[in-house]
Amino acid sequence: MSEGFEYLEANLNEEAPPQVEQVFADIVTALQQLNQGNEKLASLLEDRQDEIQQLLVDFQDIVEMMSQWFDKQTNEEKRVLLTQQIIPYFESWRSKMHQLLQPYIAH
Repeated sequence: MSEGFEYLEANLNEEAPPQVEQVFADIVTALQQLNQGNEKLASLLEDRQDEIQQLLVDFQDIVEMMSQWFDKQTNEEKRVLLTQQIIPYFESWRSKMHQLLQPYIAH
């Protein structure tokens, strides 16, 4: 997803290629799948419920920010939304989720 956000950030300008809308739609689809995974994860990690619940709240904040995309009239407004709100918040959430899951990952 980070690569998708990077693509949007780099290509969202006045004359954005048509792929921008497709990449955005793909990110929305990925968020839907992540949401399903988050729900399953919450049921598996009962011993970490406080942390999981906060991450679920943070994730819903990302979804709400993403919905603001449709309220923006120009590509510049969308780019600002991405670069100043969505991307930093998503990367922070991703890092926290990675830290939570790290003890459970076998290499």
